[in-house]
Amino acid sequence: MNIEVKMSQRLLAIAEMLNGDYQVGTVADVGCDHGYVSIYLVQKGIAERAIAMDVRKGPLSGALSNIQENGLEDRITIRLSDGLKELGEGEADALVIAGMGGNLMIRILEEGDIHRLGLKRAILQPQSELSQFRQYLRGKGYSIVREKVILDEGKYYFPMEVDFTGKSARFLNEAVASLTEKTGCEESSAVSLCNRFGESNILRRDPLLKDFLIHGIEVNASILKSLSDSEHRDRYLELQEENKENDILLFYLTK
Repeated sequence: MNIEVKMSQRLLAIAEMLNGDYQVGTVADVGCDHGYVSIYLVQKGIAERAIAMDVRKGPLSGALSNIQENGLEDRITIRLSDGLKELGEGEADALVIAGMGGNLMIRILEEGDIHRLGLKRAILQPQSELSQFRQYLRGKGYSIVREKVILDEGKYYFPMEVDFTGKSARFLNEAVASLTEKTGCEESSAVSLCNRFGESNILRRDPLLKDFLIHGIEVNASILKSLSDSEHRDRYLELQEENKENDILLFYLTK
């Protein structure tokens, strides 16, 4: 018996991003919480099977109850695991990690040895350190093939579809070329903007990106008013530089 799981707009967007032209065999749902994403993916036929993993016993117990309630024990298993440490080689071909800090997600990916495990694609949604996270993915040779901006209960989220198999990073190159051509900015500023906001979001002119950008400009302006140029000089200059880049992107999005 299928029971409709309570999915937030954020989780729904993350799950649906895995629904592409590639048929997922088994998805590893790391930090599964109560198993809603795993259940949705299997119920909708987006993934044939799922391994719902969490470092905490409490959420796993809740996930098991939800899985059993939906009669999916034969297709979704639960596993106590710190990141990917308990995932075996070849057990899954896709990965979902959402709602964690970017640096924690980097640690999980580093310790997991993606290629040895046989993971080919992922939906990753870091809560923080987005710029560093995007730079990490590119540095590893992974490709961010798609992003979205999600607004859920007043907060913005940036889920990313990532290919681990070495596809071209053409989207980054296209976004940098487009930004420099249409705004006259330096290439370094264009790369910084792609790191901060995502090249896919920039190229698509995601409808929510402009709202997020304006919100960031207003927040920075408010902080700048409270800072002393002399006493907080480094932070003051950092925010000024951010807003210069923000203005470049705002000009690009409104052209």
